[in-house]
Amino acid sequence: MQSRPLLAALISLGCLLSGEVQAASLEISPVTVAFAPGQNATTIRVKNRGGAPAAIQIRAYSWTQAEEEDVLTPTQDIILSPPIFTVPGGASQTIRLLLRGGKVASGERSYRLLLDEVPAPNPQNRQVAIALRVSLPVIVASASASAAPRTLVWRARRGPAGQILLSATNMGPAYDMIQAIAVTLSNGSQPEVVSQGKNPYILAGAQRHWVVQGGRARGNTLRLGITTKSGKSEQTLALGP
Repeated sequence: MQSRPLLAALISLGCLLSGEVQAASLEISPVTVAFAPGQNATTIRVKNRGGAPAAIQIRAYSWTQAEEEDVLTPTQDIILSPPIFTVPGGASQTIRLLLRGGKVASGERSYRLLLDEVPAPNPQNRQVAIALRVSLPVIVASASASAAPRTLVWRARRGPAGQILLSATNMGPAYDMIQAIAVTLSNGSQPEVVSQGKNPYILAGAQRHWVVQGGRARGNTLRLGITTKSGKSEQTLALGP
């Protein structure tokens, strides 16, 4: 899966006494790590576009979803080399990922890599360091999951204050990613749709929710336009109680 590099600003904020601000910029690619069926090794690249060295620690977690929250659990399924490193200004570092656990027979396994800035020690305690955390999705797919169509089941219902609530349940064996949602009400208006989750991913078996801002349940149906990683689709939803 091709992804554009991610540019992350790592900022250390100086205290008021020193008035000192230091910054480094990291470019990370790919932004989604995908293991093809049968693949057990891959790499990611971290480029430091700033002038100061950046010390980074990287850790792997298994990734599930409960309601609107991502649940991360430490795992040793992925070996990271090196797990801690320093990237000089203008240089880059390649991190190798080796997958444990053998071939995925069906469905897919999902993980996240957390890259944390390691603040430099400050013996004089005159500077407060603010560390940035970058979270990268890692998807390990089986052949059946890669070939299966994405299956999201959408529902719309009336909320207690008359607002419209949307939900999507991933009934397929592989993750999907919501890129855009457009709602057209029976009066032709297109109110804003706000996600209740923190990212656009819907893992297999998970459910996510949205609120139609300012939309009131006039009529019994609405028109839904969805853009996902699989493409665009439209459907008419009945408004449930």
